[in-house]
Amino acid sequence: RIAEGPAGLSFSKWAPDGRHVLNTAEFNIRISVWSLASTTGVAASLKAPKHADKGIDFSRDGRFLAVAEREGGKDYVQVYRCSNWAPVRRFAVDTKDLADLRWSPDDRTIGIWDSNVEYVFVAYSPEGRRLGRYQAYEGALGIKAVEWAPSGQFVAIGSFDQKCRIVNHLTWRPIEEHSHPQTVAC
Repeated sequence: RIAEGPAGLSFSKWAPDGRHVLNTAEFNIRISVWSLASTTGVAASLKAPKHADKGIDFSRDGRFLAVAEREGGKDYVQVYRCSNWAPVRRFAVDTKDLADLRWSPDDRTIGIWDSNVEYVFVAYSPEGRRLGRYQAYEGALGIKAVEWAPSGQFVAIGSFDQKCRIVNHLTWRPIEEHSHPQTVAC
């Protein structure tokens, strides 16, 4: 039986192994990792995540979990090893208010983007080394959506200026920019 106690439950997510369920407690107090293969129940308790349903992503091979955290007004990413849920690396990130994060398909990069009011995309290695930063503009609403290309060589960044920019993973500069009108005629 899975129970989060008096704090309640705000979000659940399956681990890629299909044997663990991650539950975020109300008020982002913790993420409880429940083992379905063990009688002990909770396999681990991960400290306060920044968000309940965002800022939590597994590497594509399922070996690692990246979790956004906020402490003392600063954003961090904590990387956990999924075999024992032990913390591997924690690093500060160059954001004002981290909105979300996503592993690249080749697991070499963690893409992080800022809140809707800042257009900032920053790429880090899982060890915490900053690989690149992209900012299309300043002083206007920022990033709406991010999606990696299956190869991991490009990242598509959709923004509030109704454009999608395709960014190269080596230079962290756009190679293409597509405008999307507010109305689409069929």
